[in-house]
Amino acid sequence: MEITGHSSDFIVDTSFATAMKQFVARQHRHWPGLFLYGEPVDAESSADWNLPEVDEDDEYSGIVTFSSGQKMEDFWEENGYALDSDDEGPFSVFYQLHPRSLHADRVTGVRGADADPEAVATIEGTGLLLTEYFTVSLVTPEDPATDPFSARVLRDFVESFGPASPAASRT
Repeated sequence: MEITGHSSDFIVDTSFATAMKQFVARQHRHWPGLFLYGEPVDAESSADWNLPEVDEDDEYSGIVTFSSGQKMEDFWEENGYALDSDDEGPFSVFYQLHPRSLHADRVTGVRGADADPEAVATIEGTGLLLTEYFTVSLVTPEDPATDPFSARVLRDFVESFGPASPAASRT
């Protein structure tokens, strides 16, 4: 399948597996008939879901696909990453573990949901050191800057890196 959607790219620390578990739970709440990897997921298997391990030698060797059900899976086969008549569409998370260090000279654009302005000011402009990390691409049907559905998916993804909400831990 050719990637036809919009990619939002990230460098993510090793909390990625935990965040993805929260992200899957959020998507299951939005779509009770959620399909992962083209297969239906019930509430119990959604709660037990864990990120599959990846081969560190393959670029974006891991992928998790999301759709609302078989109808969207069929739509996806025909239309790729696109919005359906309900203005929703399939999306995916591509990821790769990099078990080597990463260094950035300067961090900019720091923000957070509950970020203290003093903490943000302290972090802005500092260096970044990670001992291992993931490269991640969230592929949505449209650009989140212009499409409400894609914006919701991106927001859910980013918010999944915060503390687990009581609702997420019950799912």
